[in-house]
Amino acid sequence: MNRKNEFLVKLEQIQEQAQLTLEELPLRLAKDRLRLIIGLARYLQTELQLGAEEISVAAASDAERRRAAPPA
Repeated sequence: MNRKNEFLVKLEQIQEQAQLTLEELPLRLAKDRLRLIIGLARYLQTELQLGAEEISVAAASDAERRRAAPPA
């Protein structure tokens, strides 16, 4: 498994565990903190996915430019 996928799996685990805890705890402060943890994990997951997509698009663009460039 590559590092990106491993990171995404760990973020999913954070979300799952925080969600389970949120469902079990009645304390308001704990719930607020858990909601923050879930939100942060989702934010990081999205940012990582978007960053990987941008890298893929940039790599494809570079490859296309190299193919279109006249031979030196």
